[in-house]
Amino acid sequence: MNNKAGGYLLLELLLTIGCLGAFAAMLYPGSQLLQRQYYKQQLRYAAYLLAADIRQVQQRTIFQPENYTYTLKVSGNDKHGYKIYREQKVWKRVRLEPTISLTCEAQMKSLSYDENGSPGVSGGYSLEHQQLPGVYFLLSVQPVTGRVTVYEK
Repeated sequence: MNNKAGGYLLLELLLTIGCLGAFAAMLYPGSQLLQRQYYKQQLRYAAYLLAADIRQVQQRTIFQPENYTYTLKVSGNDKHGYKIYREQKVWKRVRLEPTISLTCEAQMKSLSYDENGSPGVSGGYSLEHQQLPGVYFLLSVQPVTGRVTVYEK
């Protein structure tokens, strides 16, 4: 007959807890780096989303058979989003993360294209994250072609 009860020894439990603690201590300095990378990815995503929407405004203006005018507008007091209008009605609303701020040059608050794909104005947009001081993304709209480029600074 075996009278031994099943279970773990106290020593085994202490070793397991010690190993988990050591592993967590090794990960802690890396968590700051991971968090920084996460914020940077949020910012990159917002920049490429804005660039894609600007390109979509241009393409829809050129290729829509109804000849609708699409306009991307950035509100002066709202730094966390923008709207795309078709004629005078809101067609799409985009809200960015509350920690990401969108600023633009004065003439870029309202961006539309003509039927040839040329922008009505040219200039740029800037996206910044509160948690990443000194890191920002710039979007530039070229004058004649309307080409959108994204730069990381």
